[in-house]
Amino acid sequence: MADAPTLPQQLKQHLDALRAAGIDFVPKAGPAPFAKRPAQPSVASAVQDPLAERRKGLKLLADGVQTCAKCLELFSTRTQTVSGVGPMDAAVAFLGDGPDSTDDAEGQPFVGAAGAWLMDLLVRMGLKREEVYLLNATRCRAPKRFPTARECENCREYLVRELELAAPKVICCLGTTAAQAVLQTTAQIAELRGRVHDYAGTPVICTFHPAYVAKYPKTEPDCWADMELVLRTMGREPVPTEPDA
Repeated sequence: MADAPTLPQQLKQHLDALRAAGIDFVPKAGPAPFAKRPAQPSVASAVQDPLAERRKGLKLLADGVQTCAKCLELFSTRTQTVSGVGPMDAAVAFLGDGPDSTDDAEGQPFVGAAGAWLMDLLVRMGLKREEVYLLNATRCRAPKRFPTARECENCREYLVRELELAAPKVICCLGTTAAQAVLQTTAQIAELRGRVHDYAGTPVICTFHPAYVAKYPKTEPDCWADMELVLRTMGREPVPTEPDA
Protein backbone atom coordinates (compact mmCIF):
# COMPACT_ATOMS: atom_id res chain seq x y z
CA MET A 1 0.00 0.00 0.00
CA ALA A 2 1.49 3.35 -1.08
CA ASP A 3 2.13 5.98 1.54
CA ALA A 4 -0.19 9.04 1.52
CA PRO A 5 1.42 12.11 -0.11
CA THR A 6 2.93 14.65 2.22
CA LEU A 7 1.67 18.26 2.39
CA PRO A 8 4.44 19.55 0.07
CA GLN A 9 3.66 16.74 -2.38
CA GLN A 10 -0.06 17.63 -2.22
CA LEU A 11 0.77 21.30 -2.88
CA LYS A 12 3.00 20.37 -5.89
CA GLN A 13 0.27 18.12 -7.30
CA HIS A 14 -2.21 20.99 -6.95
CA LEU A 15 0.09 23.46 -8.71
CA ASP A 16 0.76 20.95 -11.50
CA ALA A 17 -2.98 20.53 -11.95
CA LEU A 18 -3.44 24.33 -12.17
CA ARG A 19 -0.68 24.61 -14.81
CA ALA A 20 -2.25 21.79 -16.79
CA ALA A 21 -5.48 23.77 -16.74
CA GLY A 22 -3.64 26.85 -18.09
CA ILE A 23 -3.62 28.79 -14.82
CA ASP A 24 -0.18 30.35 -14.29
CA PHE A 25 -1.07 33.00 -11.64
CA VAL A 26 -2.95 32.82 -8.35
CA PRO A 27 -3.51 36.17 -6.53
CA LYS A 28 -2.39 36.47 -2.95
CA ALA A 29 -5.33 36.54 -0.54
CA GLY A 30 -5.75 39.89 1.22
CA PRO A 31 -6.96 40.50 4.74
CA ALA A 32 -10.65 39.99 5.47
CA PRO A 33 -12.56 43.26 5.36
CA PHE A 34 -13.62 44.76 8.67
CA ALA A 35 -17.33 45.09 9.35
CA LYS A 36 -18.17 48.79 9.70
CA ARG A 37 -19.40 49.63 13.18
CA PRO A 38 -22.70 51.47 13.31
CA ALA A 39 -22.40 55.14 14.22
CA GLN A 40 -23.11 55.79 17.88
CA PRO A 41 -25.07 58.90 18.89
CA SER A 42 -23.01 61.46 20.74
CA VAL A 43 -23.77 62.14 24.38
CA ALA A 44 -24.70 65.73 23.51
CA SER A 45 -27.35 64.67 20.98
CA ALA A 46 -28.70 61.90 23.19
CA VAL A 47 -29.37 64.21 26.17
CA GLN A 48 -32.25 66.63 25.52
CA ASP A 49 -32.57 70.06 27.13
CA PRO A 50 -35.62 69.70 29.44
CA LEU A 51 -36.33 73.46 29.40
CA ALA A 52 -36.22 73.59 25.61
CA GLU A 53 -38.51 70.57 25.43
CA ARG A 54 -41.03 72.28 27.71
CA ARG A 55 -40.93 75.48 25.61
CA LYS A 56 -41.50 73.35 22.54
CA GLY A 57 -44.43 71.71 24.32
CA LEU A 58 -46.00 75.10 25.05
CA LYS A 59 -45.62 76.12 21.41
CA LEU A 60 -47.23 72.89 20.22
CA LEU A 61 -50.04 73.35 22.75
CA ALA A 62 -50.71 76.92 21.60
CA ASP A 63 -50.69 75.83 17.95
CA GLY A 64 -53.08 72.95 18.67
CA VAL A 65 -55.56 75.16 20.55
CA GLN A 66 -56.01 77.34 17.44
CA THR A 67 -58.13 74.64 15.83
CA CYS A 68 -60.29 73.93 18.90
CA ALA A 69 -64.04 74.24 18.22
CA LYS A 70 -65.48 72.70 21.39
CA CYS A 71 -67.43 75.86 22.35
CA LEU A 72 -69.45 76.85 19.27
CA GLU A 73 -70.29 80.39 20.41
CA LEU A 74 -66.71 81.18 21.41
CA PHE A 75 -65.28 79.53 18.30
CA SER A 76 -67.61 81.45 15.99
CA THR A 77 -67.01 84.88 17.56
CA ARG A 78 -63.30 84.82 18.45
CA THR A 79 -60.62 86.57 16.41
CA GLN A 80 -57.97 84.15 17.64
CA THR A 81 -57.10 81.96 20.61
CA VAL A 82 -55.05 83.49 23.41
CA SER A 83 -52.48 81.30 25.19
CA GLY A 84 -50.28 82.19 28.14
CA VAL A 85 -47.07 84.19 28.02
CA GLY A 86 -44.12 84.58 30.37
CA PRO A 87 -40.98 82.87 31.62
CA MET A 88 -40.73 79.21 32.47
CA ASP A 89 -40.68 78.42 36.22
CA ALA A 90 -41.92 81.93 37.03
CA ALA A 91 -42.17 82.87 40.68
CA VAL A 92 -45.90 83.52 40.19
CA ALA A 93 -48.57 83.08 37.53
CA PHE A 94 -51.64 85.33 37.36
CA LEU A 95 -54.65 83.51 35.97
CA GLY A 96 -57.78 85.27 34.77
CA ASP A 97 -61.11 83.97 33.53
CA GLY A 98 -60.73 84.57 29.79
CA PRO A 99 -59.44 87.03 27.20
CA ASP A 100 -61.23 90.37 26.75
CA SER A 101 -61.80 92.05 23.39
CA THR A 102 -58.34 93.65 23.34
CA ASP A 103 -56.65 90.38 24.25
CA ASP A 104 -58.68 88.69 21.50
CA ALA A 105 -57.58 91.27 18.94
CA GLU A 106 -53.89 91.20 19.87
CA GLY A 107 -53.52 87.52 20.79
CA GLN A 108 -51.94 88.29 24.18
CA PRO A 109 -53.39 87.91 27.69
CA PHE A 110 -53.88 90.94 29.95
CA VAL A 111 -53.32 93.71 27.43
CA GLY A 112 -56.80 95.21 27.83
CA ALA A 113 -58.44 96.99 30.77
CA ALA A 114 -57.87 94.08 33.19
CA GLY A 115 -54.25 94.00 32.10
CA ALA A 116 -53.77 97.70 32.87
CA TRP A 117 -55.14 97.14 36.39
CA LEU A 118 -52.90 94.12 36.87
CA MET A 119 -49.79 95.99 35.67
CA ASP A 120 -50.42 98.70 38.27
CA LEU A 121 -50.74 95.99 40.90
CA LEU A 122 -47.48 94.36 39.78
CA VAL A 123 -45.64 97.68 40.13
CA ARG A 124 -47.01 98.00 43.65
CA MET A 125 -45.77 94.46 44.38
CA GLY A 126 -42.30 95.25 43.04
CA LEU A 127 -42.74 92.94 40.02
CA LYS A 128 -42.50 93.41 36.26
CA ARG A 129 -44.73 91.93 33.57
CA GLU A 130 -41.83 89.97 32.05
CA GLU A 131 -41.16 88.31 35.45
CA VAL A 132 -44.58 86.67 35.78
CA TYR A 133 -46.57 84.14 33.77
CA LEU A 134 -49.95 85.32 32.50
CA LEU A 135 -52.77 83.07 31.33
CA ASN A 136 -56.53 82.50 31.46
CA ALA A 137 -58.88 79.67 32.34
CA THR A 138 -60.17 79.74 28.74
CA ARG A 139 -58.35 80.47 25.48
CA CYS A 140 -61.26 82.23 23.73
CA ARG A 141 -63.12 85.45 24.44
CA ALA A 142 -66.62 85.03 25.82
CA PRO A 143 -68.56 87.92 24.23
CA LYS A 144 -69.64 90.45 26.89
CA ARG A 145 -69.75 87.92 29.74
CA PHE A 146 -67.66 85.60 31.90
CA PRO A 147 -66.95 82.10 30.57
CA THR A 148 -69.45 79.47 31.69
CA ALA A 149 -68.52 76.45 33.79
CA ARG A 150 -69.01 74.28 30.70
CA GLU A 151 -66.65 76.43 28.64
CA CYS A 152 -64.03 76.29 31.39
CA GLU A 153 -64.38 72.52 31.53
CA ASN A 154 -63.96 72.27 27.75
CA CYS A 155 -60.74 74.25 28.05
CA ARG A 156 -59.46 72.52 31.19
CA GLU A 157 -57.16 70.07 29.40
CA TYR A 158 -55.29 73.02 27.87
CA LEU A 159 -55.09 74.79 31.23
CA VAL A 160 -53.77 71.71 33.02
CA ARG A 161 -51.14 71.08 30.35
CA GLU A 162 -50.03 74.72 30.25
CA LEU A 163 -49.57 74.89 34.01
CA GLU A 164 -47.67 71.61 33.90
CA LEU A 165 -45.25 72.88 31.23
CA ALA A 166 -44.85 76.47 32.48
CA ALA A 167 -44.53 75.25 36.10
CA PRO A 168 -45.02 78.51 38.04
CA LYS A 169 -44.04 78.39 41.70
CA VAL A 170 -47.26 80.13 42.86
CA ILE A 171 -50.63 80.62 41.14
CA CYS A 172 -52.83 83.66 41.79
CA CYS A 173 -56.41 83.25 40.54
CA LEU A 174 -58.22 86.49 39.69
CA GLY A 175 -61.93 86.07 40.28
CA THR A 176 -64.41 83.29 40.95
CA THR A 177 -64.33 81.82 37.42
CA ALA A 178 -60.54 81.42 37.43
CA ALA A 179 -60.47 80.04 40.98
CA GLN A 180 -63.21 77.49 40.29
CA ALA A 181 -61.49 76.36 37.08
CA VAL A 182 -58.19 75.70 38.84
CA LEU A 183 -59.44 74.33 42.14
CA GLN A 184 -62.43 72.44 40.68
CA THR A 185 -64.81 73.88 43.24
CA THR A 186 -68.16 75.65 43.28
CA ALA A 187 -67.16 77.98 46.13
CA GLN A 188 -67.28 81.73 45.56
CA ILE A 189 -64.30 84.03 45.74
CA ALA A 190 -65.34 85.44 49.12
CA GLU A 191 -64.97 81.93 50.56
CA LEU A 192 -61.72 81.16 48.74
CA ARG A 193 -59.65 84.31 49.25
CA GLY A 194 -57.40 85.04 52.21
CA ARG A 195 -55.71 81.63 52.44
CA VAL A 196 -53.42 79.31 50.50
CA HIS A 197 -54.91 76.42 48.51
CA ASP A 198 -53.16 73.62 46.67
CA TYR A 199 -53.15 72.66 43.01
CA ALA A 200 -51.01 69.61 42.17
CA GLY A 201 -48.46 70.66 44.77
CA THR A 202 -48.44 74.34 43.75
CA PRO A 203 -49.70 76.99 46.21
CA VAL A 204 -52.79 78.87 44.98
CA ILE A 205 -54.04 82.23 46.26
CA CYS A 206 -57.39 83.58 45.09
CA THR A 207 -58.52 87.21 44.97
CA PHE A 208 -61.11 89.42 43.33
CA HIS A 209 -61.27 89.91 39.59
CA PRO A 210 -59.88 93.29 38.39
CA ALA A 211 -63.27 94.32 36.98
CA TYR A 212 -64.87 93.65 40.36
CA VAL A 213 -62.30 95.73 42.23
CA ALA A 214 -62.78 98.58 39.72
CA LYS A 215 -66.56 98.42 40.25
CA TYR A 216 -66.33 98.04 44.02
CA PRO A 217 -63.29 100.02 45.24
CA LYS A 218 -63.98 99.02 48.86
CA THR A 219 -62.62 95.56 47.98
CA GLU A 220 -59.19 96.94 47.10
CA PRO A 221 -57.74 96.59 50.65
CA ASP A 222 -58.76 92.93 50.72
CA CYS A 223 -57.26 92.45 47.27
CA TRP A 224 -53.99 93.99 48.41
CA ALA A 225 -53.98 91.76 51.49
CA ASP A 226 -54.22 88.80 49.11
CA MET A 227 -51.26 90.16 47.11
CA GLU A 228 -49.24 90.41 50.31
CA LEU A 229 -50.06 86.74 50.88
CA VAL A 230 -48.86 86.02 47.33
CA LEU A 231 -45.56 87.78 48.06
CA ARG A 232 -45.05 85.93 51.33
CA THR A 233 -45.81 82.62 49.62
CA MET A 234 -43.20 83.54 47.00
CA GLY A 235 -40.71 84.08 49.83
CA ARG A 236 -40.68 87.88 49.51
CA GLU A 237 -41.52 90.54 52.05
CA PRO A 238 -44.55 92.65 51.08
CA VAL A 239 -43.70 96.10 49.83
CA PRO A 240 -44.52 98.78 52.45
CA THR A 241 -47.36 101.06 51.36
CA GLU A 242 -48.05 104.65 52.32
CA PRO A 243 -50.92 105.03 54.78
CA ASP A 244 -53.99 106.85 53.46
CA ALA A 245 -54.04 110.55 54.35
